[in-house]
Amino acid sequence: MAQTIPLNKLTGQFDERKDSDFIALDLTQLPVNKKGMYLQKEVADQLIKAFKDFKKDHPNIPFIVVSATRNYAYQNGIWQRKWEALSHKLNDPEKIAREILKYSSMPGTSRHHWGTDIDITSVSSAYFKSDKKGIILYKWLQENLPKYGFCQAFNEGRKGGYQPEEWHWSYKPIASQYIAQYKAILESDPDAIIKTLDFIGHDKIKLESLVKQYVLTINSDCYS
Repeated sequence: MAQTIPLNKLTGQFDERKDSDFIALDLTQLPVNKKGMYLQKEVADQLIKAFKDFKKDHPNIPFIVVSATRNYAYQNGIWQRKWEALSHKLNDPEKIAREILKYSSMPGTSRHHWGTDIDITSVSSAYFKSDKKGIILYKWLQENLPKYGFCQAFNEGRKGGYQPEEWHWSYKPIASQYIAQYKAILESDPDAIIKTLDFIGHDKIKLESLVKQYVLTINSDCYS
């Protein structure tokens, strides 16, 4: 492994706005759907190259970053809102967690914590499967983003983990280091991570098992 990544970086417990490795996407040429998003600088540079090349071929098809770095606090807000909404319909914490985990991560376990992952244009599978522009975009992403270092973390064919996400792409040269270190900790000393997770419902679910499943069950191409 090229470097040792601090535990707080693995679990998103830091402020990307104050980290010199990160850049505000508002300062780049990348189209965004909201202000205040950040990525690691190398990731942003490669994504800009991909964006420019895509636009040469498809100037009228949207290529927009709709999510980038999400730290622990941000992810915790997502998780808490969904938990509270579902708790009115389900009285089983494990079922609530599983429902949220179809598309949203537990705080401390999201690849978006790392500044290496982005969601592109839409977070609806229907867009990429049924919309003409979405179909063209997804085909291009599959055929071309690997040339810039990106892999599709949540692809079809995995046994467990999140539902397939056509929109979610991960910058492999850096993210593979993060997942390798996360995996090593989960195998050798899982409590080092588990004890840092303090979100609603964490003490009512099979936390360690869920963390291992949802963090590690990714496209094998994204590991190395």
